[in-house]
Amino acid sequence: MSDTVKQNIKIGIMIEPSEGVYTAPAASTNYVAPLADGTELTPAKELLDRNILTNSIGRVTPRTGTRSVSGSVPVEARAQGTAGSEPQYGPLLKAALGNSRQNTTVITTKATGNTASVLQINDSDISKLSVGDCILVKQAGAFHVSPITAKTTTSGSATVTLLVPHPSGDCADSVQIEKHTTYMTANSGHPTLSISKYIEDARLEYAAGCRVKNMSLNNFSTGQLADFKFQFEGLSFGQSLTAPPNTPSYDTALPPIVLNATVYMDGTALEVNEVAFSVENTLGFKTSTGSSNGKIKSRITKRTVSGSFNPYKQSDSIANFSKFNNNTEFSIFGYMANPTATPGEFDGIVAFYLPKCIISEISESDKDGLLQEGITFQASRGSDSASEELYISII
Repeated sequence: MSDTVKQNIKIGIMIEPSEGVYTAPAASTNYVAPLADGTELTPAKELLDRNILTNSIGRVTPRTGTRSVSGSVPVEARAQGTAGSEPQYGPLLKAALGNSRQNTTVITTKATGNTASVLQINDSDISKLSVGDCILVKQAGAFHVSPITAKTTTSGSATVTLLVPHPSGDCADSVQIEKHTTYMTANSGHPTLSISKYIEDARLEYAAGCRVKNMSLNNFSTGQLADFKFQFEGLSFGQSLTAPPNTPSYDTALPPIVLNATVYMDGTALEVNEVAFSVENTLGFKTSTGSSNGKIKSRITKRTVSGSFNPYKQSDSIANFSKFNNNTEFSIFGYMANPTATPGEFDGIVAFYLPKCIISEISESDKDGLLQEGITFQASRGSDSASEELYISII
């Protein structure tokens, strides 16, 4: 008998070419480094009691009905080592939200005309930027991150407008915009995943046809390491004595510490101690009598995005209560990054943007005697349903 050790676990994540067909990791980069606590893969089956009379008060052996599998994969909220590249947990983000886009080149703005909030973009580059993308403006010694709130594509006059103006004033001429990958909510297109758990390089436990039913941002709190947690449910599972098909190659990018991690409400910086949000996906499973598991396909049929933050309570303002009382929509934007050796410059950025939020509750708490407003919010597509609820950019 060979006992197993918790630390000797490898987790592979693959987007399935065909829903429900188990796909093993194809390359050394198809693995994630999950948090040690909270990583789970749990198979289950429905037991069908046989309600018959026998000569005993005990139960007869039940039959086995529908099979299912669920679990969770928590990961550090960090960017990829190469600027703008998809992180190794990118398939989980896309499965949770449904869509992604990527700008793979550094963009240089025009030589004149930039302001603090409007950047002049060459016609050849404007298609690389979209509303909702959080971008890094690489102004020397004064890097700046902001979501794009508007875009014009008029030939010769293309521009993007930033939610948060550059605090130093007009952006420099010919300033650069870093590469990025953005994930956003969508009505369809959510991929299914095969999740492989290798133990001691000898035992394989897997789940196929997995969809992310919950994604949450946790520990975005002063001085902490934030993380994303993905909870999934799948169609089928299995186990075998199988070694990993390749040796994992983990990206070495460091997770940012939640310091100098500004949070904005409607583009205005807030003093908060913690921010959290979650995406709850309702899964609709297609069942069939012809399936050995009972479930043959699934689809995400409903989505709820909600969260909370806790600004300090002010004696000279009831602005947040007014938003709550009047059902006023507002945006939430925040990011975290790793500082570089050059003051005012940073990299390894993870940013989030929720353009349309409504406060559902305001509570009161205290931190060492300082009063805070515990604001709970729900994000939506807006009254015109024209905006996505959530954008997450990796820079």
